[in-house]
Amino acid sequence: MATTTTTSRKQPPWRQPTTEADAPALPPLKVYNSLTRSKVPFVPLDKSGKKVTWYCCGPTVYDAGHLGHARNYVTTDILRRIVRDYFGFDVTFVQNVTDVDDKIILRARENFLFTEFVAKNPTITPEVKSTALAAWMHYVTEKLKLPEGDSVTPETFLSWAVSHKDYARIYAIVEKEVHKKPGQEAEEILLNEKDTKIKMHLKTLYTSSYALVEIQDSPQAFYDAIASILPTYLDFKARKENREYGMEIFSMLSTYWENHFNEDMRRLNVLPPTIITRVSEFIPENVAFVQRLVQKGFAYQTQNGSVYFDIQTYENAGHHYAKLEPWNKGDTALLADGEGSLSTQPSEANTTALASNVFVKEKKSPNDFALWKSSKPGEPSWPSPWGPGRPGWHIECSVMAGHVLGGKIDIHSGGIDLAFPHHDNEIAQSEAYWEGDFKGYDKCCSTTDGDGKHQWINYFLHMGHLSIQGSKMSKSLKNFVSIREALARGPMGETPAWTSRGLRVVFLMGGWKEGIEVGMGVLVEAKSWEESISKFFTNVKALTAEETEKEKRGEFIPMTFTAAEAQIYQDLDNARSSLHVALCDNFNTPLAMQVLSEIVQKANVYMLNNKNTFSVPAVKEIARWITRIVNILGLDSTPYAGDKIGWGDATGEVEGAGNKEDILMPYLRILSNFRDKIRTMAIANKDGVSSKELLAACDVLRNDDLPPLGVSLDDRDTAVALVKLVSPEELLAQKAEKEKKAAEKEANKLVLKAEREAAERKKLEVGKLSPTEMFKPPHSDEFEEWDDDGLPTKVKGGEEVAKSRGKKLKKDWEKQKKLHEAWKAVQAPN
Repeated sequence: MATTTTTSRKQPPWRQPTTEADAPALPPLKVYNSLTRSKVPFVPLDKSGKKVTWYCCGPTVYDAGHLGHARNYVTTDILRRIVRDYFGFDVTFVQNVTDVDDKIILRARENFLFTEFVAKNPTITPEVKSTALAAWMHYVTEKLKLPEGDSVTPETFLSWAVSHKDYARIYAIVEKEVHKKPGQEAEEILLNEKDTKIKMHLKTLYTSSYALVEIQDSPQAFYDAIASILPTYLDFKARKENREYGMEIFSMLSTYWENHFNEDMRRLNVLPPTIITRVSEFIPENVAFVQRLVQKGFAYQTQNGSVYFDIQTYENAGHHYAKLEPWNKGDTALLADGEGSLSTQPSEANTTALASNVFVKEKKSPNDFALWKSSKPGEPSWPSPWGPGRPGWHIECSVMAGHVLGGKIDIHSGGIDLAFPHHDNEIAQSEAYWEGDFKGYDKCCSTTDGDGKHQWINYFLHMGHLSIQGSKMSKSLKNFVSIREALARGPMGETPAWTSRGLRVVFLMGGWKEGIEVGMGVLVEAKSWEESISKFFTNVKALTAEETEKEKRGEFIPMTFTAAEAQIYQDLDNARSSLHVALCDNFNTPLAMQVLSEIVQKANVYMLNNKNTFSVPAVKEIARWITRIVNILGLDSTPYAGDKIGWGDATGEVEGAGNKEDILMPYLRILSNFRDKIRTMAIANKDGVSSKELLAACDVLRNDDLPPLGVSLDDRDTAVALVKLVSPEELLAQKAEKEKKAAEKEANKLVLKAEREAAERKKLEVGKLSPTEMFKPPHSDEFEEWDDDGLPTKVKGGEEVAKSRGKKLKKDWEKQKKLHEAWKAVQAPN
């Protein structure tokens, strides 16, 4: 969930940035600053008002990027493009790569140990089963933490989960997911984060219990099923044995996933950083940074060789701690997560200290955080004055940002989940480091916050979460869809797959600091927006090409300017103004997207209401402006030029897409002209024998031959068709939809015909009865005497048939006679 301002919280005391007296005029841009928890004017540190320094927290590279990462980095890219390309600032954008981290260490070791185990055990032996069972029980103990007396085994798991008082409800959801048929739409069930974790654990136990109980002779299937429980257990055993590893297993993992991440960003059309910094390449700088904090009294060394930041000393010196989220100060869960999963695991050398409870007391306060971590067996390490170790998670960003951008930075961005403790800890250690000595950075450091202390960052921008089925998308929750999966099959598993442009539209339609819930409603709305813009571009390009051809032929082209043209140009001016207001107001992209949609609607209405007289230059001007804006927003990966109209391929992967029209249009125009002549001849020769055949051939060309090439021909009232270049997928999808409707129409005709024929058969069947027999038994028991034609004369009992009754019977007799004659006619041989 995104952080929002609440009236119950006081505004923080630190000062907002103010404009220098000699600063030039700046755009009236206001941004939501997490430091002030309000929208404030954006004023860069640079006195010329041109340069902006920006540090962005980059990826921890240990697994595939997911849609939550896409949300963060694509949204950051959108803001960066607006600052650079719309407001015209010169942005130096620095982004780090965390390639030294607890998650990387664990994943690298687990991958190595699992691969090693599988290689040593290619078949499912009793020993393999025994190890897998131990891993299963270890997982239950670690993840579910069952109370005493509540036990479960792989054999009893299903019955246990179905009836468990705490887990039965969530397990029912697991069963639905597991047994969902291919292509079946998943039910959207909203769960909180705690229940999402439980669901993940139950699903893991379900899969692995099945492997232990049912799989006997398929090693591949067996290892696939226990891959979520065995690596963790193998690492648990290896730690107890103090196993060591080569540094290459950690660097190989991080290098692979860093390249994977970079490729994902290219596919998402995210601009590369101006400067990339890796933690592993800044180890000396990290050591020097920590040394200085120790020397200044803001950090202390512990007995096991770790160094911690002293928050109490920091606050005693007049600083504020947890400026971004003071309400989370002291949150033990968040603090533990910030320290990392390996932080509380002592080495063999510290076993005695742990037993006497000294190890826990080494930190002066639970709130203090690690600047330098003493490396234990099985962890990468570098030399330092405190012994072999590695940087803490928070220190790395402070070191790299300060080394590249100095002690005073305009913008720091990242996901909202990083605000506390990561960014709050960055602020504390950086402002302690830079205070009082800004050698080499004097020009940056004249501004201080409201407590008179050094202010490191002027603006913190935090991107909102992306949620799926109510929970934040997270690797640790295993509820994520990877970026590549989304681009292959869509965020919700739908087809056709989503494009990088489609995902960016989704993020643009949500506020940058607000959360976005992935659901079909949001995705459908985004696709509708994209299709409307794309269709407008296609129409304007086709009209432009047609007008160019007319000019080449020397035809007269009227240039009208009536009240309608005056209004559409005014609509464009209003759109420009509204979009500017939206972007100045905290990068309000949802409103900006609405403005673009509305001007397209107005342009379409203008063309519809003035079919034969509308001004092509007017709609071209609108299309050029929209092209510029969508390019600024990153919706087009092809090069932008001032007179360009439209966008390139939606995936951003087709080279030369911007020249497609120039290359193909002359050939398409010749082909279209040829077709137009045939159509004209066929229409004029209405009584000719070949008219239908000629028109049918034209329709085949239009409906069957050209769509696979991405060519659309729109017939108009005039003899000249409008030629468009559209994606083959879109045209073929439209063709399939038309064929589907035609087939349904034909099927309905057949049903109606069958119903008519059935009614006729029923009618004929009724006529099988002769009118002379219709009032006699066994067809009627009401009468006892009849005349020669079979008409009743007496009812049973001897009473004469009443005159009025006789008339009615006569009508029925005559009706049946006609039916009977029709029946006999059908029976007669031809």
